Amino acid sequence: MRGLGRLRRWKRRVRAWWRHRRGLAGKGASILCYHRVAHLPESPRRLWVSSERFAEHLDYLVHHCHPLSLADLVRGIQEGRLPERSVVVTFDDGYADNLWNAKPLLERYGVPATVFVTSGFVGQDRLFYWDELACLMLESTDSALDILTITLPDGKQHHYLLSTPSQRLRAYHALHDRLRPLPPTEREQVLEQVRSQLGSLTQAQREKHRALRREELHVLGQDELVEVGAHTVSHPDLPCLPEAMQWQEIYESKRQLEALLQRPVRFFAYPYGSGNERTRKLVQQAGFEAACALYEGVINLTSHLLWLPRLFVENWDGDGLARRMREIW
Repeated sequence: MRGLGRLRRWKRRVRAWWRHRRGLAGKGASILCYHRVAHLPESPRRLWVSSERFAEHLDYLVHHCHPLSLADLVRGIQEGRLPERSVVVTFDDGYADNLWNAKPLLERYGVPATVFVTSGFVGQDRLFYWDELACLMLESTDSALDILTITLPDGKQHHYLLSTPSQRLRAYHALHDRLRPLPPTEREQVLEQVRSQLGSLTQAQREKHRALRREELHVLGQDELVEVGAHTVSHPDLPCLPEAMQWQEIYESKRQLEALLQRPVRFFAYPYGSGNERTRKLVQQAGFEAACALYEGVINLTSHLLWLPRLFVENWDGDGLARRMREIW
């Protein structure tokens, strides 16, 4: 693992040097990809940044960068004018803490953001599958079950050891990865098997990890500081789905959010940052002006508006964010 970490750092330095040689260092723009602003040190997916760290990030952006809205970034690319060190803040999924924890800090620092909302979870009493799995497999350790048995849609049966915390964590990641490419109905069938063996979620767990309610969605996007974008209906890995299902997920997310908000939804983010050429064409056909992926890169005037790079942000301190952004720029 140490060797792998050194290799990744070496690759980042090489990319940074190459961008500098091409004259791109310190130029262009970056998009940051957040998920949650909450204190979740036990979370296995690293989808959180604490309120204290998020404030450090915003302080850095305000004093050392040029924060832009996603709409202003897109307009700048189209018009051929992109301020140096421009940065856009985005959030994926549509967690309730985006309103309660993130927005007050965005308002304090005057930094705009786009929140990409998974429309099928708005106002629903269910969690994203990675959160439900974590609650049932890692938190509910009072279960006497030592082996979780799951039959996947292809008929293959898998057994996951749960006797020790390390076994539970390995089992969690393995089952998460098997759920990711499944269509929504098949994913739900597997989750039902997990519930039947490990029990149900507590109300506290549901509240801790819930998505936005409808009224909260209205409050989140009621002013110009935060814009709401679409993130599909059920958060599938789009290239794993047939084209008709991809279209349904992409188009319906836009339609549902526009019906809730009574305003256009202009921007899209690919779940897991995953999409191929056909997926991008469907996003364009659905009427989105721009779409965000999840790979590192500098945005410049030649960037593809339907495949914009983003930096996945973790719970770094302000200096840590600064280092990562220098590596990109």
